[in-house]
Amino acid sequence: MKKKIIGTVVFLALAAAFLWKLNDIFSLKQEDGILPMEVFYEQEPGSIDVMFYGSSHTYSDINPAVLWEEAGIPSYDLAGSLQPLWNTYYYMKESLKYQRPKVMVVELVRAIEDRDYIEEARTVTNTFGMKFSEEKVENLKASTAEENVADYLLGYPVYHSRYTELSRADFADYGGDPNGSASKGFYPLFVTKSFESMPDMSQVTEIGELSEKSEEYLRKIIALAKEEDIPLVFMISPYQGIIESEQAVFNRCAEIAAEEGVPFLDFNQMYEELGLDPASDFAEASHLNYRGSTKLSAWLASWLKEMYELPDRRGGELYASWDQNAADWNQKYENQLLAEEEGWYDLLQLLPESGDGYYTYVISLNGNYDNGEQPLKETLTEIGVPEVIAEQGGVYIGGADGETVLPAGTDGFCHLEWEHSDLEVTVSPGGMIFLYEGENQIRAADGLNVLVYDHFTESLVTAVGFSAADGYSCVR
Repeated sequence: MKKKIIGTVVFLALAAAFLWKLNDIFSLKQEDGILPMEVFYEQEPGSIDVMFYGSSHTYSDINPAVLWEEAGIPSYDLAGSLQPLWNTYYYMKESLKYQRPKVMVVELVRAIEDRDYIEEARTVTNTFGMKFSEEKVENLKASTAEENVADYLLGYPVYHSRYTELSRADFADYGGDPNGSASKGFYPLFVTKSFESMPDMSQVTEIGELSEKSEEYLRKIIALAKEEDIPLVFMISPYQGIIESEQAVFNRCAEIAAEEGVPFLDFNQMYEELGLDPASDFAEASHLNYRGSTKLSAWLASWLKEMYELPDRRGGELYASWDQNAADWNQKYENQLLAEEEGWYDLLQLLPESGDGYYTYVISLNGNYDNGEQPLKETLTEIGVPEVIAEQGGVYIGGADGETVLPAGTDGFCHLEWEHSDLEVTVSPGGMIFLYEGENQIRAADGLNVLVYDHFTESLVTAVGFSAADGYSCVR
């Protein structure tokens, strides 16, 4: 009898562990809203001096790595896309159980929300990252109809059908990001949409109205900050798609802020102070890209440090993860510069100088690669490519994985196996092939091809060709 009881207990324990792991695999792991909350719980208690809250305008526009490098401010973005003010309020309440920031900054673009409930996907985004707690229950009650609350609390009824969507990221920590443990909630946008000018909201003086629910939670946010005796700042991120009716709502927010003694930063009225360039600093109509976010973040770093006399925490043992986060950001920034480069000469010059020793780069000269019009061979030898490759073509692999030389016209093969991917380079009398994750990355049949892999972020940075027949024009 005793053996049966022990066997039953062991079986139930194993079944529970299996179901727990299954739930962990199937659970949503969005970089939007959910993962930033989960990583927030891992932050060292008492380590965050500035908390940023709000919508995607927060996590795409405010870069904690810049605040850290500019002023030594340890900050965190706790946000989710289209986050209404009721979700922001409960994110704030939840965060204050774990951190005691010196300043709380709330981005208010979604003060324009006029619905009592937003769509299911956004409710998931703005609630599922929270641990089970009274705050999570109250957040769900504010976010969805009463009959849906139980399903959202259990989670599994919402995402049980995800088995068709599972990917490698579902089985890896931090969505597969090797530096995800040091994340501070920021997700940069590495795209650019050019605009001719910035929208002019300076003449919009009308005072609009917030919905009853949005104003209720705006005032709850103010009351929470006063109750906790933590300075509060409101801000409106700059965005191209702003319209006059939205600015009127923001004017009302500014009016309430003034009544309550809360600083209000409307960056749609401060383009020149930020130095924003409409041609290069936006990802699309709603968000700044990585260049624009750097400008906004640097401005905030200076302003917050001066206004609230924030200490410089650089060098402190408690803040080592901000150093790691800054290193991750700097590497991604360099990667983006390489990925955007469309000139063969400038790209080759960047290779030995960039990446802080983390790059493996593959350079090939394919087919009729030399059109005799540009100093290709000289430039290659200057950066360390052996003369045998520069003179007769072939493949050179350099950087973090050491050197491999595979001259054209011979039979050569190199297999590089990395953490989550691999590269096979084949040279034969018939030509050359770069197979990264099974896909050929050769872009120019006649010309120069360059592939760069970054070991720090464990990602392919670029695979680009330059066609000799077309003046070494860039081919992606």
